[in-house]
Amino acid sequence: MHIVGIHGIWQGNTNAVKLSAEWAGALTKGLRTHHGPACPIPPLTVAYYGNLFRTPSKRLGAQDATPLVDDTDPFTDQEEAFVLDTLALYAPPGLDPEQLQTETLGPGIPYIPRPVAQALVAVDHKIGRDMGRRLLVFVRQVYRYLHHDIGERIRAEVRTELHRPGPRLVIAHSLGSVIAFDMLTREDTGPGPDGLTALVTCGSPLAWPTIRHSLGQDGALALPDGIDWLNLHAAGDLVAQSGLGAVAPAVRDELVRNGITDPHTAVRYLEKQPLADLIVESSAS
Repeated sequence: MHIVGIHGIWQGNTNAVKLSAEWAGALTKGLRTHHGPACPIPPLTVAYYGNLFRTPSKRLGAQDATPLVDDTDPFTDQEEAFVLDTLALYAPPGLDPEQLQTETLGPGIPYIPRPVAQALVAVDHKIGRDMGRRLLVFVRQVYRYLHHDIGERIRAEVRTELHRPGPRLVIAHSLGSVIAFDMLTREDTGPGPDGLTALVTCGSPLAWPTIRHSLGQDGALALPDGIDWLNLHAAGDLVAQSGLGAVAPAVRDELVRNGITDPHTAVRYLEKQPLADLIVESSAS
């Protein structure tokens, strides 16, 4: 069995080789912690697309003129609406963002429309200073995948690994879970050749109504027949919130503990026992 990884955001300065090694190391740690030092380790490859989100080089003579997505791009009306609807999930109930002052955000984000800045302050009121800014970067990249030409370019980068022949299991983290679900349920991509046995989503934002609506999935989320679905969500992971059980009846939701420093990070999810158990079971079948 081969494991295919699909990463999340913040990966613009790495590559497929480095990410595959990092994920394989965390997966090996988890498998051998929970199933002993002799536990076989399946091969793993991370399908890489992070370079498409990297800000273009401003160096004189830079050769890569590919139009990349820059987080300082102006908001469109559609993107602003998506961002506001998503950030509203993290605002304290009963708080009117329009009554909030944005000076607490400090300098450095002049491209943000005032309603978005007020929404960021509302998020900070509920979950802590500067958390709104952190969420904003994530929400904007999710929006770009769903509503920008970059989505097709990302799917083209991921397709080869997702459709590799033979038995395989997909682990998708964060934005990668949106990409994986989207591709597995699209008629033009689908799961590919026979052999894809399971999807593991980690730190997934698929419960967000804005994402499900953008995917045309306003009802219950479901994968094609024959693909098991395990979702890991960590206590304190703001992106994953309370998991996917409420929107995906067939999913097996597992709450894990990733610590308090950065519970959303991929490598901590990769070390967890529910994932190790599934890999061992899938390898033996």
